[in-house]
Parts: sequence; C-alpha cells; structure tokens
Amino acid sequence: MVASGRYSDATPLSAAALGSATEEFLDHAWRRFLTVVDHAPTLIDRCRPASSPWPDDAATLSRLADAVIDAETLLDDVVQGSLLAPQERRARAWPAIETWLTDGGIFLRQARVSAPHRRPALPVAAPVRPLAAARPAHRSH
Repeated sequence: MVASGRYSDATPLSAAALGSATEEFLDHAWRRFLTVVDHAPTLIDRCRPASSPWPDDAATLSRLADAVIDAETLLDDVVQGSLLAPQERRARAWPAIETWLTDGGIFLRQARVSAPHRRPALPVAAPVRPLAAARPAHRSH
C-alpha cells in the first residue's frame, strides 16, 4: 500500500490526493449536472403534484426548482466570464447538485406521471394471418 500510495480500495493515502480526487469528482458532477440545468426547468413546469398520487411532492419540486435557478445563475456567471476560482464554482455548485442527488427520484416520479401519454398504435391495415403450425422436430431414436 505504501509503495502504491493507495489503500486496498484504491483510495489515495495522502490527504492532498483526496483533495484533488474530491475536486475531480465535483468537476465531473458539475459537467453532468449541466444536463439537468438544461432540461429540468421545462419538465418541472409540467409537473402537477396536486393532481398526482403524491401531492406532498410540491415542496420538494420547489426545492429542486430553486436548485436549478441557483445552478443557472452560476452557469451564467461562468459563461459571462466572471473570474470564479474553481473552488468557488465547486462550492456554489455543490448544494444544487446535492439537492438533486437527494430528491431527484421525486422529480422523476412527478415527471413520469406528468408526461403526455402516448397514443395507442393505429390498427394495421393488413389482415392478420394465423401462424403456421410448427413442424415436429425430427427425433433420432
């Protein structure tokens, strides 16, 4: 372990290495979270928890919407070229990401129940033919 610089589970032995691993994790989480920032606002607007089987989800959806607004503000700052130190960006991003990690399941449940329902498939114009009877397999005795 000492020679490799890692515990048996591959965790770095040094506290400094843990810091860089945490930074790398937060940077990766931020990049992945940008998809949520892009798509969640429209989906949250479609959710109607009061008419769902889970009306108490309204407070959670409000927290999730606030988290997205915070992340949008941060993204605007980054895009507009604000000189944010990476540590500050990570510190501002993490609460929104953590909210989504904690309550994202409730969002998914509400988004699914609020999604437009697909129309049933149109009938096929061709007549239905019965399946041919299967031939018995040849058996060797």
